[in-house]
Amino acid sequence: MQRDYTMKLIYSTNMWTHHQMPIATELAKILGPDQFKMAVFEEISDERREMGWGEKANRPWLIGPPSDLSGMQALLKECIDADVMILGACPQKIMKTRIATGKLTLVAAERMLKKPFHHLRMLNPRYAMGIRRYRTLVTYPHVYALAIGHYAPGDLRMIGAFEKRILQWAYFVEQPTTLPKMPPARPLKLLWVGRMLALKRVDLLLKAVDLLRDTGCIGKCLIVGDGPERKRLLKLARRLNLTPNFVQFVPPVAFSKVRYLMREADAYVLSSNRHEGWGAVAGEAMAEGCILVANEAAGAARVLVQDGETGLLFRDGDEEQLAEQLKKLNSDYSLRMRIRKQAWEQMQALWHPRVAAERLVVLCKSLIGRSNLPSYTTGPCSIVTGINNQRK
Repeated sequence: MQRDYTMKLIYSTNMWTHHQMPIATELAKILGPDQFKMAVFEEISDERREMGWGEKANRPWLIGPPSDLSGMQALLKECIDADVMILGACPQKIMKTRIATGKLTLVAAERMLKKPFHHLRMLNPRYAMGIRRYRTLVTYPHVYALAIGHYAPGDLRMIGAFEKRILQWAYFVEQPTTLPKMPPARPLKLLWVGRMLALKRVDLLLKAVDLLRDTGCIGKCLIVGDGPERKRLLKLARRLNLTPNFVQFVPPVAFSKVRYLMREADAYVLSSNRHEGWGAVAGEAMAEGCILVANEAAGAARVLVQDGETGLLFRDGDEEQLAEQLKKLNSDYSLRMRIRKQAWEQMQALWHPRVAAERLVVLCKSLIGRSNLPSYTTGPCSIVTGINNQRK
């Protein structure tokens, strides 16, 4: 797509992350650095720094975070003046002020009802009031949802937000230009990377590896990261007698190293439960030719994975089914080759940040001009017509 100077777009986020670079870079290419801005409202947190997140990139289109009131006011003016604004995480004042302009505004939203028993939580007056306020805020016809994850559209429909103005969106990762070299036929080399939190359910991976210990399916399982669950997971590994030559825990590494580890592994296990709104590692693994074996309750799983075609799925909390999927993958090398190729091709054709940026610009121009919307049937900016009602 040629550079387009006719529309000014601003994309807001609470803090800068490396995951935002690919889509922002592509939007800047299309619109130009004067017509595209990414607004950052907060400095990177200490927790994120411990995970290896660095300073924000030096790009002419990257503005913020504000250091004082005048800086915040300047940022607010940018948000008001833009023809289109994509609202990621940002102060509520910004969201209210932007929507009040009547200009096209798209709200990037992961699933809202991550906790089960939503109908019972509505009995809490404060919680119910918060839902009503949000629903009222986004009820206007110029406000659309960019729903991130399989379950996000269903959650938005359940609370009555956005009506039919719900579009598919994602976190778009950097894509290699060629399919990485296929690892040789061997027992599976498994990988998990991230912040060790309870929602990540790394214990499922350990239990599945234990179930397969005597089958010869697993060569090695590498678990990379740190977090509050690390001690408990180490204790579980010791209790299961998963020795370091079988399951190895290593500290966090740089993001470039993560991508290298994905290229070297046979399969990446996304073990997170329903509290994982997306899971950017899923797309990263698939882009690097590492087969994704995912908990179907994680947001990215059912969006990116067609079971048996572009990856493998297992039921939430079911380490036995996870073990069966890994066993299937180990026993069929041709299946490995087919899945990794199809997954990489899908990432290139559908979930590439360039594709997402081009579709977004076409969509926004159509909405501003009140012309017919582009007929994307799947992938970024496709209209979500049904409700994903599987309550994982």
